[in-house]
Amino acid sequence: MIRGIHVSTAGGIIKAPRRLREFGMESGQIFTANQRRWSNKEIPASVADGFREASEGLIIVSHASYLINFASANPEVVEKSRVALVEELNRCRALGIRFLVMHPGAHQKAGLEKGIEMIASALRELLPSVEDRPVLLLENTAGAGTTIGCRIEELSAIRDSSGIPELIGYCIDTAHAHGAGYTIDSLSGATDFADTVDRILGRENIGAFHLNDSKVECNSRRDRHEHFGKGKIGIEGLRLLFQSPVFDGVPGIAETPGSDGDRVEDILRLG
Repeated sequence: MIRGIHVSTAGGIIKAPRRLREFGMESGQIFTANQRRWSNKEIPASVADGFREASEGLIIVSHASYLINFASANPEVVEKSRVALVEELNRCRALGIRFLVMHPGAHQKAGLEKGIEMIASALRELLPSVEDRPVLLLENTAGAGTTIGCRIEELSAIRDSSGIPELIGYCIDTAHAHGAGYTIDSLSGATDFADTVDRILGRENIGAFHLNDSKVECNSRRDRHEHFGKGKIGIEGLRLLFQSPVFDGVPGIAETPGSDGDRVEDILRLG
């Protein structure tokens, strides 16, 4: 994988790619706006131009708002989700960002099958409406409540049902996979998981990995990030995934707790 971290935008978004370069990273993830608000200000053209220049040669990934849920039983939430996704797509376009990670959402009272179709339908309508958009990466989940995507087959079902698979890829989070019951806390388990991801989702469709150890037990259906080697996954499985030729060239982004420097220390431990 290509080394990367989730990097702070403190002091201005344009500082994020500069921090990545200072740390020797080739990729990174940012929030382009407050991820716990529905609406945010547009990025000034001068800032966007500066960001594009500063990030030349880096693979930058953005993470969409945590609030987005196209499978919600509340029509107001669905509409706000539509607006928020389009705004994020436009911010990514302005910044020249190649990939946008999005949590699939939760089906609540609709049921899994209906929830998948609601998400696929929204993406079918919205993604083609924005020119020069980033590739949308559906992220697997730990499976709390009615969240969709704890089985990677559910991510594949959304992409297949969308009718626009060329606009959609995947982001695999190791802590989420562990929480959902995938065994990646050993070399054999991580190897099997890599093979499963490749077989079901296709290596060519994996846009990024979120690399995290986990504070909780496998199949806990909980998402609790931990530093590499200090959690229930351990360093062996994470290192195997990071070094696996299956995912050669895919950004491997540390999302572990603490500062940018802490995440750099973590990612360097994987090789």
